[in-house]
Amino acid sequence: MKRFFQMLLWGALLSSVAGAELRLLPWSENVCRAARFEANSSGRMRITDDPAEKAVRIEVEFPPGADRWVYPYLRLRAPESLAGVERIRFEFRTETEVTCRFAHVMFGEEKPYFKLPAPKTEYQAVTIDVASAVRRPETIAALRIGMNPDASKLTWFIRNLEFFGTREPARVTDASLAVDAGAPGAAFLQGETLKFRLDPLAARPSRWTLKNWKNETVRQGEWADAELTLDPLPNGYYALELAGFTGVRTFAVVPDPRRRPPNPGLYFAMDSAQSWLARPFTDNPRLVPNAYEVVSELARRAGLRIVRERMHWKETEPAPGVFDWKQYMRNAELLSARGVEVSGMYHNAPAWAKNGEDAMLPADLLATYDFAKKAAETFRGKMTVWEFWNEQDSTGFTAEGAWDYAAALKAAYLGFKAAAPELPVAIGGYAGTDNFAYADAVMRNGAGEYFDIFNIHTYDSIRDYPEFMETVRSHMKRFGIEKLPVWFTEHGSRMEGAGRLENWVPGLKMHSPDQEMLLAEFLPKAMLTLQNLGAARDFFFVLPPFNEFGGRKDWGMLRRDFTVKPGYAAFATLVDKLGTATPEGEVKLGDGLKGYLYRQKDGSRTLVYWSCSFIDTDAPVASVYMAVVPAEQSAKDPLERSFRLPGARRRLSGVDLFGTPLEADSWNVTATRFPAMLDHVTGLRPDIPARRPGTGKSAAKPGLDKTVVFRTELSDGFETFDSRDFAAVKNPGAKFKLQVWNLSDRPKSGTVRASGGRFAGLPGEITLPPFGKREFELAFTREDGAKPELRIDGLFNGSRTTPLVIPLVALPGVGASARRMEMPRMLKPENWRVNSSGDTEIFYDAAEKAIAFRTRFAPGTEDRWSYPEFLLQLPRESQQGLFGVAFEVKVSPAAGVRQMALMAVRSRENERGHYVTLRVPVPGEEWQERFVSYLTPHLKPEKIQQLRIGVNVLSDDVTVYLRNIRFIYK
Repeated sequence: MKRFFQMLLWGALLSSVAGAELRLLPWSENVCRAARFEANSSGRMRITDDPAEKAVRIEVEFPPGADRWVYPYLRLRAPESLAGVERIRFEFRTETEVTCRFAHVMFGEEKPYFKLPAPKTEYQAVTIDVASAVRRPETIAALRIGMNPDASKLTWFIRNLEFFGTREPARVTDASLAVDAGAPGAAFLQGETLKFRLDPLAARPSRWTLKNWKNETVRQGEWADAELTLDPLPNGYYALELAGFTGVRTFAVVPDPRRRPPNPGLYFAMDSAQSWLARPFTDNPRLVPNAYEVVSELARRAGLRIVRERMHWKETEPAPGVFDWKQYMRNAELLSARGVEVSGMYHNAPAWAKNGEDAMLPADLLATYDFAKKAAETFRGKMTVWEFWNEQDSTGFTAEGAWDYAAALKAAYLGFKAAAPELPVAIGGYAGTDNFAYADAVMRNGAGEYFDIFNIHTYDSIRDYPEFMETVRSHMKRFGIEKLPVWFTEHGSRMEGAGRLENWVPGLKMHSPDQEMLLAEFLPKAMLTLQNLGAARDFFFVLPPFNEFGGRKDWGMLRRDFTVKPGYAAFATLVDKLGTATPEGEVKLGDGLKGYLYRQKDGSRTLVYWSCSFIDTDAPVASVYMAVVPAEQSAKDPLERSFRLPGARRRLSGVDLFGTPLEADSWNVTATRFPAMLDHVTGLRPDIPARRPGTGKSAAKPGLDKTVVFRTELSDGFETFDSRDFAAVKNPGAKFKLQVWNLSDRPKSGTVRASGGRFAGLPGEITLPPFGKREFELAFTREDGAKPELRIDGLFNGSRTTPLVIPLVALPGVGASARRMEMPRMLKPENWRVNSSGDTEIFYDAAEKAIAFRTRFAPGTEDRWSYPEFLLQLPRESQQGLFGVAFEVKVSPAAGVRQMALMAVRSRENERGHYVTLRVPVPGEEWQERFVSYLTPHLKPEKIQQLRIGVNVLSDDVTVYLRNIRFIYK
């Protein structure tokens, strides 16, 4: 009887379909297959085809304590679209009786969701009227069908999933959609069959044309069948054009990494971030199925030996001792299976491990130790290096002082080493050298005993790399860690500017082909320059597609359809040609030329050479993340320059940027802006020898107990600043809590020592329980003549501890040693230069006795900033010896201010030039005092030639007022 009524239901539906002239859309005929569904659940999923059920079988098992949900993705692939779909029909059932809190069909991110009937063990038919269920069908890129079960295990089935509509499917006329390359990401290995398949909805092209990266025609032919197979091609980057189609199908042919010996210490690396960036985002109509697998395979094909990955601590340990490794384990396994190791990194501490809503670092050092130990044990053999935190010197990742980061680093290091003593640990990657006073403060806390690799990021211009590395080396030498290797775990390009084209994902920009070539030019130049300056490993940012800064900045070696950009092929060429070579240094080839010499394993030498462009000589334009690079800054001009190699005239062979073979006359070598390589060169010696990377660790200090760690919680008797590298004592007897942690399995007894002033409440001899702590309430008063720091250390079980050190400064005006220079010249409008993305008026407000900067922004202005420029009168207004800049400020309206900053600029250029950004706490609409500290070793105040002071805002109209501006000298 049930089957009879079910047949009546289907008959009624089909009659309705026929009456409305709905037809089954051709593209939906093969949608209901396991290969089309993507795992998306709080548990471990398995999706298979079940022939007996003639259905897709979905199995999931949830970890203890998990929020149980399972909503696998069905991603629509162009030209599939809900535009023109009027009905969706399917049947589903569960294998066993189950109670569900919810069961839904989700269309993208639209709400409310379509509610499914309560699941049963017999099939139920579902019909969805799309017009009623979805507001904007044409915007939907993915569906999710599933439920929130109460059971710890669930098996359910879905079958006969069909889409009905009235429109004929649109023909595909874009070659990038019409042609599917028969290799992951369109990256073929040398020797693989070059096979391409035409989409069934694409018109059959009459002819095809194959071009290389120089836009030279390589081959042509007729497209006879659904598939096209090309004869083998040399390594390179290519574009397949179809007659009558727009766009092109680009693809790469790269060396097969299996044909060369592996190099475990390979310098060339990449940040993959795939657990975050390859997730199944519902708004991407071109996301490939199984993106995690695609990215992992592309990492292998590029020749990578190690990538950088990220985790959210709060995701993986939502409650103390409850672990759910989610997609992070899956990606580690996918990479490990392909011989690719992972440098693991995590941040975002769970709320239960922090101290307050605004905290970002963990306060519970035992929880920090335990999580590090558990993560290292769980991922052992897969994540072969661990970094603790990311860009801790940036307010985007920590709100606490450098001393708090140092305490957490110590706990994490001890946890990592408890799990695997041989495991290298890197300090969290610093965001750059702009706030190296923070790095100095971390090291003053004895942090050098708790990491094996110095870790830093850069997005600077290539021209500034020598100074950048000198700043890094100076910092390391100050603290005795100059023997450590320097890793760049993020290294990316800003030179190509914001994306010039509209992306396939609404609201995002993407690189134009010209910008992709600029990125391909930048990558080898930048990586080789850093290698010759002494970097030990360089992770280029980033492998999967990623947009930032309101969607305007396009990162990634892959596009949103996960096909490779030219830079991917350039990277694979570096690995293949120089992965086992040793850099010998820079060779002077002539004006406008750059060359680096490498010694190969067989003793021969390879010369890498190029013609310099703005990529080598310029800094990025201001607000480059949001601004389009000027049209003249293009990769279209190859900038050819010639040079002659020493010795007898002969023919040399090598490869171009993308690994395509080339030959050259040694007496007349033509260089272009795109790096190329010549093998077996002779008669050359480096003019500037390469710096050897650090390979070791400083000798262990005898009599040091690393397992006793101090941590503080400061009261409002202290003032800290956005730089988080020092504190000021606001009043005598400033209170703070001192925590003394024992992160070992043995009890310890000893004494706490303190210096830098007078302390009240300091304990005598104390005993620390294993894996426990003691906490004390102390009060601190600064003393004249004392070293400007609050220092705590101790002696436990006869061994010294590493210290806790809080660098101290006096607030402006406190102490007789400070010298002030009043700056009335900064109150005169004629001494300022307009610098904004809007229309700025500079005037003196007599009522406020202040200089005022009013900026109005045109409708649609996305990046709203105003940073008027003040040119210093040198040498009278020299910044040498400057302690900082003090001023009063207010802004109207205050609600739309995103950030305020003072930029110390080393040139007199308008909008451009090397500068250091010093953040200023966002002001309000009433007058407030601000002090901007210059206590940053890399700042080089003596080189500062102009100041920019201003704001980034969201409002259409903003006015900033400044008065009582003073330079405070030491």
